[in-house]
Amino acid sequence: MGTTGAARERPLVLIDTCIWIYHFSGDARFGNKVSRLLRRIERGEWEGIVSEISLLEILVQPLRLGRQEVADTYELVLERFPHLEICGIGREETLSAAALRARYGLRTPDALILATGLNRGATLALTQDHQWRRIREIEVRTLDE
Repeated sequence: MGTTGAARERPLVLIDTCIWIYHFSGDARFGNKVSRLLRRIERGEWEGIVSEISLLEILVQPLRLGRQEVADTYELVLERFPHLEICGIGREETLSAAALRARYGLRTPDALILATGLNRGATLALTQDHQWRRIREIEVRTLDE
């Protein structure tokens, strides 16, 4: 993407792991809302980012069930999803995550996911994790709002 937050024409949105899990599972409660939100990224209304930590978390269940082909499909969907970038974790994210974890008492994966978004200039995070609502550095929206 390579665009700074100031020059960005479309909002940069961090997508939490649970959003993808609801999407892939066709969740009865949140599936339709998740589909609408992801369509905004797909159409280019928003730019989306997802942490490699989320990719890891998404792949665990299919791999646990011995469903490598499902895990491969999930990875491919994320890789090819329009206007979505899968972001790695480096030293900068690690240090930012440590500060978030210390400040808010977050679990390490959540701190890393949020740090990934913040370090890349995301202004909105989509999740169903109500603990994220305490984060002041980014606007957080939960699916049940």
